[in-house]
Amino acid sequence: MIKLNTLYTIENGDTVTFTEGKKGTINGSYTDSTLTGAFDGEVLKATFHNKKVNAIGLMEIIFHEDGFDAKWKSGLEPGPMRGKWEGKLISNINQPAPESKNTLKLDLYTGLDELSKLMEDLAVQSRQSKEEFCQGFIKFVRENQEYLWLIPAYFQKLNSIEMLIDDGELEGDISGFYSKSQFIEQMSTKIFSKQCMYFDARNSQFAWNEEDQTSSFFELILEDMGITLEELIISGGSDYKSDGQAYLIKFVNTLRTVLYATIVRAYYSEEYDNESLGYLIVSPLEDENIRKIEDKISIGDALVWAIEDVLYCFNIDINDEEFDEDWGNYSKNYEKMAEAIGDQESYDFSLIEN
Repeated sequence: MIKLNTLYTIENGDTVTFTEGKKGTINGSYTDSTLTGAFDGEVLKATFHNKKVNAIGLMEIIFHEDGFDAKWKSGLEPGPMRGKWEGKLISNINQPAPESKNTLKLDLYTGLDELSKLMEDLAVQSRQSKEEFCQGFIKFVRENQEYLWLIPAYFQKLNSIEMLIDDGELEGDISGFYSKSQFIEQMSTKIFSKQCMYFDARNSQFAWNEEDQTSSFFELILEDMGITLEELIISGGSDYKSDGQAYLIKFVNTLRTVLYATIVRAYYSEEYDNESLGYLIVSPLEDENIRKIEDKISIGDALVWAIEDVLYCFNIDINDEEFDEDWGNYSKNYEKMAEAIGDQESYDFSLIEN
């Protein structure tokens, strides 16, 4: 019997999940590939499409209690199946995961450095530990939507870990870490609609247009959080990881997500030139509210770190020699900033509505 919305592991270390489509069809998704079909008796007869190599073919899958056995062939013409495929049932993603002893998980104080350390530590652990981490990751972002920015940061770090392993600089493997397709399948873009709306709601908000009545990033986020600038200042002066610091932590992470989502939407819109987009990147540092609070709390440093984290989501590491000259001074090189992001093509992110 097929288990829908359930992870099956397959031979190459990847996972596949089956979902029900319209009119009884069954869809499947795994790295770079999808399949769709319908049951003929006990056999799921499907077609598959490997997007990476643009290959299509036929597949027949028989499910049993612990997984499935499948056969496949290239091309859509009738004929004997040439390949074999085996899947093993591992967990139901719609059921609460059992309490795990794995302490490698996100919390409200997770930033880029903490995420990097978590993922590098997980590289040497079991596949199950990585899968539990990713399931917890998805749950965490659903419950704390200001942390959307951690997902593209995760993808960039995963690529980095894979290269470190290939170069022999890091032990372990990436088996069990979720791919982009798995995140997209299990995350609904609807939960990010509010962050994406900042782009549309602001219209001509960008700081270089002084003729319009505009709202700053600060004002938009503070209004959304339902707090005042004075309350943010008090929170910023609170002890590290204290209850009083919660406003500042949420504010800075919301800023990361709003800035990331806004840049992505700007690239999708193709309505802004590189100079304007570059200025958008550093606009939080030009906000008039900075001057009101810079003598009271060191939020300026927090904003610099926030911008650096957003840049990392676009595959830009300002500490890398490749980018040092262009990114070393946040008050210059706006156009080069935007060009660098465009060249990376890292703004093509399916979890942002466009």
